[in-house]
Amino acid sequence: MAKAKLARIELPDFGTPTRMPELPAHLYQARIDRLRELAGSRDYDAVVVYGDREHSANLSYLSGFDPRFEEALLVVGKDPEPTILVGNECWGMAGAAPLRMRRQRFQEFSLPSQPRDKSRSLTAIL
Repeated sequence: MAKAKLARIELPDFGTPTRMPELPAHLYQARIDRLRELAGSRDYDAVVVYGDREHSANLSYLSGFDPRFEEALLVVGKDPEPTILVGNECWGMAGAAPLRMRRQRFQEFSLPSQPRDKSRSLTAIL
């Protein structure tokens, strides 16, 4: 039986990147399209994806938006553009996501002591 032994090795030099890696917007749209297809095959009207600082992978995978400061909700229904519900802190960042989404300010997701007078109820939004 072979025995493992510790060896000192040189780390490879990959150089310094010249540009920031980006996933193209059409990749996110394809993911949304696949999600809609799967939802339709199961007779779902919509799929709701929750995300927050600690649980952002699914939301980020589908939209490219990473909610760093507060909670967010992605609603993928039959409308061409998915809807993203965000609080005050994430409003601008959601607009910069690669996937085109209809933004809705839902201030219940905002941090404590922030204004909550500019959003509609969840029932009205959905």
